[in-house]
Amino acid sequence: MGLIPTLREGVRVAVDSLLGNKVRSGLTILGVAIGVIVVMLMAAVVEGVDSSFKDIIAAAGPNTFYVAHAMQGFEDNSDGESAFMKNPVLDPRWAEQLEGLPEIEYAAAMADLGQEGHHAMANGEDVRITLQATTSRYVEMSGGDITDGRNFSEVENDRRTPVALVDADVAEDLWKGNDPLLQSMRVGRPNGRQAVFRTVGIFDAGENLFAGLASHYVLIPFWAADKYLPFWDRMMYFTIVPHGDVELEVALDAVRGRMRQIRGLSPGEADNFALITQDEVLDFWNQLTGVLFAVMIALSGVGLMVGGIGVVGIMMISVTERTREIGLRKALGARRRDLLLQFLVEASTLTAVGGAIGLLFGGGVAWLVQALTPVPASVPLWAVAIALLASVLTGVGFGLYPAARGAAKDPVEALRYE
Repeated sequence: MGLIPTLREGVRVAVDSLLGNKVRSGLTILGVAIGVIVVMLMAAVVEGVDSSFKDIIAAAGPNTFYVAHAMQGFEDNSDGESAFMKNPVLDPRWAEQLEGLPEIEYAAAMADLGQEGHHAMANGEDVRITLQATTSRYVEMSGGDITDGRNFSEVENDRRTPVALVDADVAEDLWKGNDPLLQSMRVGRPNGRQAVFRTVGIFDAGENLFAGLASHYVLIPFWAADKYLPFWDRMMYFTIVPHGDVELEVALDAVRGRMRQIRGLSPGEADNFALITQDEVLDFWNQLTGVLFAVMIALSGVGLMVGGIGVVGIMMISVTERTREIGLRKALGARRRDLLLQFLVEASTLTAVGGAIGLLFGGGVAWLVQALTPVPASVPLWAVAIALLASVLTGVGFGLYPAARGAAKDPVEALRYE
């Protein structure tokens, strides 16, 4: 038999086996389908989250970097104490000195207060919020937008004016469809210090996963937060934007030199602060997604293993049932490799059916995740290709032993088989 007839025959026998042994074939197909569904779903989620994260990085600008008192998440605490707790904190007034450098266009102190349990209260309503102490450029650098009203100004920040931007969720929960602009609300901890802020604009965080998961945004001027809502100073950092014609490395060297001068470090002392570039943020993010991919491979491998064990069982039965056929074909001149190829095609056809079903269900589940949750799941083409290839290779790998055993049968003994 030629290659095409052999392939055709293998597919035909596989379909006959599937229809004639529905339970055994169904379990094999189910195992492979589950493995493929896991690959599709996790790849879609990781790809969507990765794309969303990189959109945020791109909005801030490739040369934007940050100054923190420690490299949280990247630090070495082999001495028993993390740099996050050991290094002295930053002084927000240092941002003015950094902005005075000829290489730097913009430098400002900001703080993420989202972990400090702040609430917004008005009209008897109380909602937990994601609070950012920032500057007027936060909207631009985060990829967000002002949909109504206005942004607060740098003058208001410098004067510690208690104004705020809120998102649509906060506006709806506090004012129930009424105009939130120029309305007052109390911001702070429910059982702690609070201050009255006036709403001047509605902020849209943009279409990204992290905005979707952290709703109820309230943005207030950094210096107003410093005055009215004292926060943990270890959550503060500087955002640095170099001039457009300045190379990143030049700007980093300039900021590092000024920070060492401010900190009073001698030439032999190590930095007790951290400069965090977008590339370092991306590298750290890629490490996290790499772990997710490893989990994806492990979970999908379990499903494919179940399907592969089913392939071994089905193919062993198929070889036994067709022993006389094998002997007859060998007696008529069929070569060992022809029989081996036919059995492998049969095995891979079964697992390919499972892979196709898994693709359909996996794509459907990914679509539901994107439609019903803030997770921007999108199935990449490489995941489709890998899922199909993995399902076919599962059939080939697990079908190899039964196929080799069938192809190696002695024709005389096979013809005598009852």
